[in-house]
Formats: sequence, C-alpha cells, structure tokens
Amino acid sequence: MAVQLFKPTLATLGVSALIVTCTYVSTEVGLRSEGWHEVTVEMPRNPGYGTVGQSLFTPDGSKVLVTAVTKENGKHLVHAKVEGTHRYALALFPTRWEHSFAMDTPSLEWTVRQASGQSSTLPSQSGGQRWHVLN
Repeated sequence: MAVQLFKPTLATLGVSALIVTCTYVSTEVGLRSEGWHEVTVEMPRNPGYGTVGQSLFTPDGSKVLVTAVTKENGKHLVHAKVEGTHRYALALFPTRWEHSFAMDTPSLEWTVRQASGQSSTLPSQSGGQRWHVLN
C-alpha cells in the first residue's frame, strides 16, 4: 500500500521540480550572449571631439568605444558603444520575450564625460551592473 502512494508522490515532486527549474532558467538566466549596445550621453556643453574613435574603460572594466559627437535640438550628445552581456529571457506577466543588457549606467556616463573634457565627480554608489530592458 505504501509503495502505491510513493510512486505518484515521487512523480508529482519530479514534475514540480522540472517545472520550477525550467521557469527559473527561462526567466532569470535566459539565453546570454556577448555583444555591443549603442548608448547616448547628453553633455551640458560642447564636448571635445578628440574622443571619437577611442576605446575607453569604465571603473568596473567595461569597454566603451566613442563613435560620434552630435548636436540635436540644442543638446550636445556623445554616441558610444559599450561591450557587455545581452540576455534574452521569458517575462511571465505578460508573457513575452525580453531583451536586456547589463551595464553600469552612472559609471559609463562618468567615463564618457571625463573623456570628452566634461569634469564630473565619480558617482559615489554606482550600484554595479544592472539589467536594462531594451525591448
């Protein structure tokens, strides 16, 4: 009698563990790949153009390539590409595929401003890399 109850209970636990593991992997881990992401940093005044084409490194070690300096609607913008990790994961509510990118935004902006001749203080608490949704 005890063996007859043990098999369905074991099967239920196994199926439950499989569902929980698959849900965790698809929502938290996802598919990851290394690549580049385009970012734009707004400057308070006209930035130096000497940084265009340079590779920079943020305090956390991320590689940044400054690609252009533009002026749009009276705002000075520096365009750059940052190297990092892309994550494609399943968001459950509402159910959809979510594309996100890991970067430390305050540290990245500080690095680009410093390289462009805009003096600014290093953020006291950058918080490290965080996932930013790109959808």
